[in-house]
Amino acid sequence: MKILVDENMPYARELFSRLGDVQAIPGRPVPADALTDADALMVRSVTRVNEALLAGKAIKFVGTATAGTDHVDQAWLQQAGIGFSAAPGCNAIGGGRVRLFIAADAG
Repeated sequence: MKILVDENMPYARELFSRLGDVQAIPGRPVPADALTDADALMVRSVTRVNEALLAGKAIKFVGTATAGTDHVDQAWLQQAGIGFSAAPGCNAIGGGRVRLFIAADAG
């Protein structure tokens, strides 16, 4: 399985390498030739994911490392049979950890 990840996603290669061949690519713009034989695409909010980007491509799954999803045309993905997942709550968890570290340091 070929998995494309935004080059600015920390630890993406380590996380997804258990699932397949990971290739880091620019998120703005995503190189069209990289999408030709890719199975999955992991993006951030800078990448517009829609029919214009993915029509005729082999992508079967799109994931976004964001809580928001306004950059993803979920209706088109569903219509095209492409799986999708976002990361709701990711900022809340990170913010909570920061507060715990600050509290421990002030301790």
